[in-house]
Amino acid sequence: MWAMPGVHPSNIEFLQQLKTADTNHFTTHMDCVGKVSTYEDGSWKRTHLVGIRTDVWKPSGKELRSALKSMQGQRRSLIKKSIKRSGRLSTKQRAELEKRLADDDVMQLGVGDLVSRRLILKLFRTTSTRTRWVGTLEQMTTSEIHNSIGSRRPLISMAGLLPRVQTVTHLQQNHRTLRIPPVFSGCYEDDGVLHNLLLKKRWVALGAHYDLYADGRRLGEIDSRLISFGSDCTLRLKDHQLSTDTPFVNLLTLFAASLGYQKAMYRSVRRRVKAALAGESFRNVIEDEELRLRHNGRAAA
Repeated sequence: MWAMPGVHPSNIEFLQQLKTADTNHFTTHMDCVGKVSTYEDGSWKRTHLVGIRTDVWKPSGKELRSALKSMQGQRRSLIKKSIKRSGRLSTKQRAELEKRLADDDVMQLGVGDLVSRRLILKLFRTTSTRTRWVGTLEQMTTSEIHNSIGSRRPLISMAGLLPRVQTVTHLQQNHRTLRIPPVFSGCYEDDGVLHNLLLKKRWVALGAHYDLYADGRRLGEIDSRLISFGSDCTLRLKDHQLSTDTPFVNLLTLFAASLGYQKAMYRSVRRRVKAALAGESFRNVIEDEELRLRHNGRAAA
């Protein structure tokens, strides 16, 4: 993972591969932030690229203004409907609308008041002739807020989306009394079998070092270098049925790639929680695509 992805030469190669990519997961706001090498046939070979959605991780002023305009437009429409469900407003009703808009907290927001940072990492399998999407890891800000409020400390929540895997794999940081290093847990479905995952950061290590467990058995480790220009991790897996499950390995690869961003993620969580506890949850920007991950499939029942 690179500290300055925007100026890294691999982004030129990344953009060139868009022309031949057989996936719609490449977007105009995608930057290449790292590469993944796999040990094959006695040597390391570059097999994957990691991309980040820059429009949600570091939104520009234009993007923030657009988000604010959309938010305030929806708020205006909601207040208008509360005055009159449909049709044009009378002069008296328009005056009431303007008065309520002037007193509304959302309408008084500025671009700097919004909390919108969210991490979305995507993993792409690359060959000399083909580039395809193999997984996405998204920060779930909606879960982070209430989990952090309940535990009184910032906790990270993420969701893994993998091709040809029907379920979403959630990785949730947990709070343990008298334990400072993060502990993540999750549940991964493989051919109808649910595997319970535990990812524990070591108390003492040179860099972010995680021990990985599945169903109570040690699965492997993620070893991060203490000093690197950006982030550098090694994923080592032991002999386990999940270690040969390619989608699962891709999920762990994305989690390892997220380690270099977690300090910034914690800062974002603290800002969102602070806004929520102050009664200003409207400052927290929640994207439609995140809400879709919380979709109730039985809503029509």
